[in-house]
Order: sequence, then C-alpha cells, then structure tokens
Amino acid sequence: MNLWKKIKDFITKPYMKKEKKKDVMINDLQYKTKKELESIGRKLGIELDRRLTKQKLINKIKFKARNRNR
Repeated sequence: MNLWKKIKDFITKPYMKKEKKKDVMINDLQYKTKKELESIGRKLGIELDRRLTKQKLINKIKFKARNRNR
C-alpha cells in the first residue's frame, strides 16, 4: 500500500503544482530585461514599446503602479 501511494504521488504531484504569483518590486525593475519589463507592463494593463529606453519603460511601469493603487 505504501508503494502505491508513492507511485501515485510521483505521477500526480508535478501536474498539480500551482504557480505562485510573483510580486514585482519597483526597486528590482532595473535588473529586468526589456522583454520582462514589457510582460510586467502587460500585466498592469499597459502596452510598452521596447524601442524606448529601459529607463523610460521603468518610469511608465512605476507611474502606472502608483496610479493603480489610488
């Protein structure tokens, strides 16, 4: 019986893992790539253009995040 439980756990656990929602810290944005910043912006509901500089992308995300909490 114990062996069957181990086999069942081995088969089902990888598929049942839930992804944890990652909170993005505003201070950590400078360490992200432009692609990562673009995906963070999409989660906030804004479309970012990767042709802009990294600092401008970060500023837009910060602005949206501050206004979102109000």
